[in-house]
Order: sequence, then structure tokens, then C-alpha cells
Amino acid sequence: MHSDDAARLSPGEPHRISAGLRTRFVEEFGRDPDGVWFAPGRANLNGEHVDFHGGRCLPMALAHGTYVAAAPRQDGLLRLRTLDPELDAGVQTLSVAAVDAVVGDDSRAPDDGEAPEIEAPVITDVHTLVPGEVSGWTWYVAGTLWALARLGEETPELAVPEGFGADLLICSTLPIGGGLSSSAALECSAMLAFVALATPLGAANPGTALDSALDDELRARLAAACMRAEVEVVGAGTGGLDQTVSLRGRAGHVVSLDCRDFTVERLPMDGLLAEHAFLAIDTRQAHWLGDGQFDDRRADSEAAMHLLGVDRLRDLLPEHPETGEVDAALARFDELTGGHELASEAEGLEGRSTAACRRRLRHALTEMLRSEQLDRILADEGLEPTTAAAQVGRILTAGHASMRDDAEVSFPAADALVETVSEVGALGARLIGGGFGGSVLALVPRDREDAVIGAAARVCQEQGFTAPRFLTVEPSAPARVVG
Repeated sequence: MHSDDAARLSPGEPHRISAGLRTRFVEEFGRDPDGVWFAPGRANLNGEHVDFHGGRCLPMALAHGTYVAAAPRQDGLLRLRTLDPELDAGVQTLSVAAVDAVVGDDSRAPDDGEAPEIEAPVITDVHTLVPGEVSGWTWYVAGTLWALARLGEETPELAVPEGFGADLLICSTLPIGGGLSSSAALECSAMLAFVALATPLGAANPGTALDSALDDELRARLAAACMRAEVEVVGAGTGGLDQTVSLRGRAGHVVSLDCRDFTVERLPMDGLLAEHAFLAIDTRQAHWLGDGQFDDRRADSEAAMHLLGVDRLRDLLPEHPETGEVDAALARFDELTGGHELASEAEGLEGRSTAACRRRLRHALTEMLRSEQLDRILADEGLEPTTAAAQVGRILTAGHASMRDDAEVSFPAADALVETVSEVGALGARLIGGGFGGSVLALVPRDREDAVIGAAARVCQEQGFTAPRFLTVEPSAPARVVG
């Protein structure tokens, strides 16, 4: 298959998308939206399954993302529609109070102490449409408003009035379930809409003034609220990486995120990307972190953490770790489990498989080591770009092997793509995101990009996988007002 025949996903032109969304909003809801807000997806160079362990992650905000047109309501209802053909089931109506039923929050119950008589719904796979039921993806939006209201109780400028609701029309240039954080992009774009429509900060900073009013500290708080929505309402055990880069990224930079305290450094990518490009390959095998597999892997690694007596796995390693410290931590695990890697379970591992816990531990620690190595490479302004690209490529491929063998979250299409693109000129490639579906990220010389795309499309056709889609990854600006 020639590369010209492969499906390429464009990020589109923001103002044209905004204008079209405004027109469609009027058709759908019979009134003008108050504005349009955008939040990007992300591609992560390294740092999968370690954000909740305090590890370093190295994500980039994408030009691709999610747009939300919205207008306020005063009846406590959210009316939502997505224009994504895979998820569109018409307007979905959801009571904001229903979220309290999901999380068991009775803080806003009537004065007589009785909780709202709302049955907590079962949040199904976000990729599945069930006739007569509210679609799972809507809970990302409802949870975001719930989390903002909780944040507003502590931060007056972000307070949400009682009875606030909204009409929202959503479209995205991200592949849904592609491992490029379409869920966080939805949360963060909705968050900006709610801040603009409902809070004192939004009222004092109309239109694009909100962008400058949202300094990095406020953006960090909003990212934490979005993370809370995903964990407590949707039920996905994520660690904040995706929301942080969506709200705090920078054009032309990788975000070096230290998840011990969520401090960020922004590392310029102009030199590396002068003659190289990051290419995301969407396998079109959708993943969802709320189905239990991700949480199961996390539970394995946390059991190892508890056995080793630390609050975060990152605390097992020094500030600037080397391979020897990783080996020492694994040796300590073996000592505590009696060295029986094949045993079904060991005392102190909470009934979980010793072998599985060791693999998750090894993935987390080596992934943290790779992140620190990448941070040093990308921060080294004296390193020649070709040398830097070769080193980054090797780390990407090593990361994929760890995702495949130790985290055990890869799948045949991703493995075939990593092997194939590396054979035809990519300097390295890896599965990104939580796994069990999603996308492969490859670092490719610009003069080999067409060859890599063609080979990737061919291997999927030859091995019977779904035809992939391709996105050129350009480190881009964070969530913002569009119009």
C-alpha cells in the first residue's frame, strides 16, 4: 500500500471548526453558544503507568484535540451531544445531582438531610452505545463539573452557583480510544467552558481574556480537578499526566512532569524536530481505562510498593537513578518474597501473583529510569540533534518492550507496527497510553516518513489488522479559548 492511500488525520483549522460548531449549536439548541473552548490530546514519549507512582513523564500537547461550544442553564441539567459518529446518540440529558449519587456525595442534600432520590447509574464502556441509557462518555463531562464545584468550595474565584447547568456541543479531531487522551481533552475543554460560564473568574475575564487569567497555578488546580473527575466519577485509576499536559503544555516543547509534586519543566524540541518527526499510528483498537485491566496492573505494582515499604515507587530510586539502583530494588523484592518468582502468591503481596507484581515493579522502575534519561537528553542543549534523536529512539523501543513484557498491556497490532516501522527507518517506536489498544508513537527522519507510513499500512493489511490512521505530532499549545 502506498503512503498516499493511508488515512491521515488532520488537526483542522481551529477557527473554521469553531465557526462550524457555533452554527451547529444554534441548530441543535435553538440559541447561540457563549463561546467555544479547545483542549489538546497528548502523546507521551515515556512515563506510562508511573504517574500515580510519582515517576517522571514526558508528554507533548497535540494540535489535535476536542472542541466544546456551550451556553449556561439554571436548572441543574447538562444537555450534551457529540458529533463524533462513533459515539453520537443525539442529545443526552443528565442531572448534575446524579453525579452525587455516583460518588455517594450527600453534601448538597436538602436541609432535612435526605439525599436526592436518584439511582446511581452503571457507567458502561465509553465506546458502547446502549439504547435508552445515558452514554458513558457523558460522565467525563458531568464529573468535571462536579469536581469544579468541589474545587470552588476552596477557591472562591472558581465557585459554581447552585443550579448551574449547560448545553454543550462537542467535536474532536482526536481518534476516540486511540490512546492519545481523548478523554482528558474532553474533560479539559469542558472544564474551560464551565470556568468561563459559571465562575467569578470567568465573569471577570470574558472571551480570550480567560487564557491569560488562567496562570500556571490555576491550570494546575484545574488539572487536578479533572483528574479527580476521572478517578472518582468515571472510575479510571489515572494519575494526572494527561490532564496536566492538556492544560499546561507549551507549543514546541515537551513537558517534563515530575509526578511527585506535579512541577513541570518545558523542554524545547525545535532542534530534535528540525529533521525528525514524531508520528502517531492509531491502531483503531479502542482502549478504555475503566474496564478493570488498567486497575489490575496498578494493583500489582501497588502491592509490590507496599511490600517494599514505600509510599511511592519513585522513592525507591535516588534523584538521578542508574541501572544499579533498579537492580537493587528488584533484588530487595526477591529477598522479601523468598526469591520465588514463579510462586502464585507471597505474604505481603495482598494475595496477588508474585511473578506479576515483580513484572509490574520492573516496568515501573525501568520506565522511571528511561524518563530520567530522556529528561537529561532533551535538556542537553549541547547535544547534536542527530545523536539526541538516536538516543531518544532507542529509549522509545526499550519502553515498548517493557510495556509488552512487564506491564503486559500491548497487543499484536502494536507489536507488529513497532517491529515494522523500525525495519524501514524509524529510529524507535513504542505503544503509548494505558495500553490494551490505542496508538504507537514513532520517531522518524522526515525523509523516511512516507516509507514508514506505507510499511505500517501494509503490515496491518497483510496481518489482518484494521487499517491504521496516522497523525503527525507537533508539540502544541495547551487548552484555550477559541472563539
